[in-house]
Amino acid sequence: MIYSIKRRNFLQGVGALGIASWLMRAEARAEGAGSPKRFLVIHHPVGTVKKNWTCTAEGTGFKLSRILAPFEPVKSHMVVLDGIDIVAPGVGGGHEQGTVTMMTGVRTRELYPGNGGDDPKAAGPSVDQLFLAKSALLKGTAIGSLQVSCDDRVDVGELSTRRLSYSGPAAPMAPYLVPHLTYERVFGTLVAGTDAASQEALVRARKLKKSVLDFSLRDLAKLRGLAPKSEHERLDAHEAAVRELEIELDKGGATSGCMAPARPPTLTPFNDSQANRIGNGNYTTTTAAKSDDELHAQIGTLHFAVIRAAFLCDLTRVATFQWSPGTNHVSFRGMYPNEPDTIKMHHPLSHEFSNPQAPEFLTKVDTWYSEQTSKLLQTLLSTDDIAGGKLLDNTLVPYVTEVARADHAWADAPFVVFGGAGVKLKSNRLVKYNPRRPLNDMWLACARALEVEGMTSLGDNSMFTGPLDILV
Repeated sequence: MIYSIKRRNFLQGVGALGIASWLMRAEARAEGAGSPKRFLVIHHPVGTVKKNWTCTAEGTGFKLSRILAPFEPVKSHMVVLDGIDIVAPGVGGGHEQGTVTMMTGVRTRELYPGNGGDDPKAAGPSVDQLFLAKSALLKGTAIGSLQVSCDDRVDVGELSTRRLSYSGPAAPMAPYLVPHLTYERVFGTLVAGTDAASQEALVRARKLKKSVLDFSLRDLAKLRGLAPKSEHERLDAHEAAVRELEIELDKGGATSGCMAPARPPTLTPFNDSQANRIGNGNYTTTTAAKSDDELHAQIGTLHFAVIRAAFLCDLTRVATFQWSPGTNHVSFRGMYPNEPDTIKMHHPLSHEFSNPQAPEFLTKVDTWYSEQTSKLLQTLLSTDDIAGGKLLDNTLVPYVTEVARADHAWADAPFVVFGGAGVKLKSNRLVKYNPRRPLNDMWLACARALEVEGMTSLGDNSMFTGPLDILV
């Protein structure tokens, strides 16, 4: 008991770069505890083209569709849900209402004044914040939750399509839009400044970690003299855990332990000469002068590297990641059929319902998002977690969108959930629901996986029937 109190008080006094959390996790590991559980929502815009998204051969023998084929490297950690409805007949536009209701699970009842006249306020907190408030598995980190977006350009200044997280009714949480600001939020107290200064700070951080480990071992040696022999076996386990951390630290590298990634470059994407974030056009045209896809992918990769490091260092266990709003102006070169040099904008072209080339363009864009998201998830699958398994084993990752397809319908929308045994997911399967199930049933299953207290319903009675059967 003397050891436990003294040791934990010491660790709680150590703050830099999550050292306290890292060492306390090592201590918990020595006592048989598992890795932390995490919750990450990834949003891709404008629904899908259903015929090219739908997989075949239900169950564990399912075959990935054209749009989902890029997820083959993480197929063992995915559940494809076919037959899910976003139940959202409240107020607001298709993408606008769909985004808010998809993330909060409750109907919208009031609009923001102006903002295009179809911009709804959230009527409750988003599910990520609900889970964080009610799950002991998600609490206890230095950063409660992290919100990022890779692009937020829309036609008008609406909030609803550009926000995934809400702390409460009409209380949107602004995301970080550029990776270096996300990085400074997570690691900035230690590694702010120029790139050269950042590298020096990382060296200092590494030395600080080393000194903390050395101090811990000296502390253990002193306590060994105070503790009865019956406690020596436990002390040996603690010392072994600390020395294991020491070995991991000496290895270096991003995948071998809690280390900050390299500081992202300072990007100012998609701004005009006055540094205003503006749309890449409007509904009067679908063509853009400049393609965004290369920079769009870079921003996503850099954002995700920070999230991954924050998870590994146990600095946060909850994050939302938005590729772009449903009413986006992200442009892509070479995806418009038979015109390899043409640059078209995603959401504006989705409104050309009579254009016979639109479904193929939308299919290629949605496949592009699958490719980029798969790359991000593969980094979680290849990263050793702090107490065994891989990061993806212990992270629940719903891959969501705000409408079923470009015509703003919400019925039969495309959803996938990624994760592993650590979050109780029965992965590597396709589950078809007939009759269809409301989306809130997926959120209730996620709540159960993350041991969210007292959450047996979400929204009104027509918005849920019970947790989906996707958990062990």
